[in-house]
Amino acid sequence: MERVLEFLKEARPCFVTTVDGDAPRVRPQGFHMEYDGKLCFCTADGKATSKELKKNPNMEVAAVNGTKFIRVRGKAEFLGEDACAKALEMMPQLAQMVQPGKFEVFAMTQAKAVITDLATGENEDIML
Repeated sequence: MERVLEFLKEARPCFVTTVDGDAPRVRPQGFHMEYDGKLCFCTADGKATSKELKKNPNMEVAAVNGTKFIRVRGKAEFLGEDACAKALEMMPQLAQMVQPGKFEVFAMTQAKAVITDLATGENEDIML
């Protein structure tokens, strides 16, 4: 997990991919955290990201840092108020971006990360 968190920190932003019907949807994401041993992101209730993940929890995250890129594939699981409080503690400006009561945190479950170095062709597989 530590390797994935560090990579995402250095590579900001990352991009979260959801599924809308039979079409992929990609959005930049500037926030991530570890909560209860899971990689987590946030959105707002009512946004397309939230609706799509609740309908189809399959998701992927991607980011690039120099010659390396990461892809993390898993399923979204929405967490409760404690996770939201932790996210707001880590990044208080989130409260200004989302209406009160509309903030959501989702974790990636059944997740696997792959870090690839384009210069060497090496792959690093990480189970989360």
